[in-house]
Amino acid sequence: MSTPHTPEPISDSPAPASPGVFRRLASGFYDLLIMLALCMMATLLVMPFAPGYTLEAFYAHHTGVKLMYQVGLLALGYAFFAGFWTHGGQTLGMRTWSLQLVRMDGTHLGWYRALIRYLTLLIPWLLLLLGCEFLINAGGQPHRNLYTMTAIGIFMLVIAAFVWPAFDPHHLAWNDRLSGTRMVVLRETRKIKQT
Repeated sequence: MSTPHTPEPISDSPAPASPGVFRRLASGFYDLLIMLALCMMATLLVMPFAPGYTLEAFYAHHTGVKLMYQVGLLALGYAFFAGFWTHGGQTLGMRTWSLQLVRMDGTHLGWYRALIRYLTLLIPWLLLLLGCEFLINAGGQPHRNLYTMTAIGIFMLVIAAFVWPAFDPHHLAWNDRLSGTRMVVLRETRKIKQT
């Protein structure tokens, strides 16, 4: 005797959509402005210890301080991003653009996965700084063309990192793939008017 088959309930909510490149970049630009403001405030805290100096002159007289300052800024960035990612999955820029960061299985991030995402998120920005360094130093070098071509190659790699989600089959950025995370678009809840 066979038991009657009961069909499984069909979910009305489809899988969350992935954001497009423009939405990602707009959200990231918003967060970048906030992060720059935080870095400027952190720099203002360092300035009283360098009276009468520019920061570069201060660093030249105090070895190791520049490294501590840079590590401090990186730690500030991690605290900012990971704090939001692990508590709700949204930075301020993501909230503005209705985005949320989740793990591949849809669960929230922990601090370790947030660290991996933060470090992989830094790669294009560090490459951008490296490319600028090559371009700035190209003028005074005997192999100027080599420096310029290297800078152009690095800039192309940075652009590829930012537009990669447009060509990825699952619309994942490099840092999404490396950290096992993904960004999703939150659906807006519409209020139904009662008549």
